[in-house]
Amino acid sequence: MVEQRTENPCVGGPIPSWPTIRSESMKVVFLDVDGVLNDAVTTKDLMNDLPKKDHLDCLKMIIDATGAKIVLSSTWRLFPGARNVVKSALRTVELEFIDKTEELRDRASEIQEWLSRHPEVEKFVILDDEEISGKFPNNLVQTTFYQGLLPEHAEKAIKILNS
Repeated sequence: MVEQRTENPCVGGPIPSWPTIRSESMKVVFLDVDGVLNDAVTTKDLMNDLPKKDHLDCLKMIIDATGAKIVLSSTWRLFPGARNVVKSALRTVELEFIDKTEELRDRASEIQEWLSRHPEVEKFVILDDEEISGKFPNNLVQTTFYQGLLPEHAEKAIKILNS
């Protein structure tokens, strides 16, 4: 039989009541690729073109300024080869994605489902060239397919994540 101690063996006296340890809060960037890291000029053959360096630099600016983690929400997440292209491109600016959303009926549902499994997320932003259904109006930074992620989009994302 193991004896249950009621004293702290290091200093004597009662065992202290430790505060509950919570998961550290996290900021997240949900990342689309086409229209964010690619644009109409760089996207000739979808899912085979490397993202544009200027767009990657804007993403790097967001991550450096906020400490956010990247979750891939693009359709590129569905294809191993395309995911590898994104991984390689992100590595060129010393970034990586930590996870990807599941495939559901629409992007908003996919993001909502991911967030429901990660209560540690304190703030998030969605970088996408398409409108996401009205679930996240204050979290969407909408780019355009023709221009991709620009410095003004990065600044807006930083404000959302650091507010």
